[in-house]
Amino acid sequence: MAKKVTFTLSAEVVGEATSGLLMGEFNNWNYNDGISLKKQKDGSMTATASLEPGKRYEYRYLLNDGRWVNDHSADHYVHISGLHVDNCVITVPDEAKEAKKAAVKAPKEKAAPSAEKAKVPAKKTAPAKEKGVVVKTAAPKAKTTKAKPTDNKA
Repeated sequence: MAKKVTFTLSAEVVGEATSGLLMGEFNNWNYNDGISLKKQKDGSMTATASLEPGKRYEYRYLLNDGRWVNDHSADHYVHISGLHVDNCVITVPDEAKEAKKAAVKAPKEKAAPSAEKAKVPAKKTAPAKEKGVVVKTAAPKAKTTKAKPTDNKA
């Protein structure tokens, strides 16, 4: 099932252009199948495309002033050596895979402490540093003894 993805080209990149096309692998770089960019009030341009989840696509923008421009918020870029350009790359998230990852990464609920564990007094800890990581270790229990009265009769 295709997912709608909105592409936004910033006003700084648009400059004086008044229209443009979103071109890429999703339309075989075909000018006639290019997706029209819509100028926004803030000077940016947007276009929406239906793309397959889990797939990676290369794309660029062709503006009516003749410039091919890149999306500064692309996932990453691929250099095309024969043309001496960098194409933008987007990877459309696969919701099914993302949901599985989220389920795996979800923290498991901690069981309530047992009655036995609740009765054990907590040990005092003293911080110790080990390779830049703070590690808490149990400090030994101090033994206290009561002083016995001494007979100092000489």
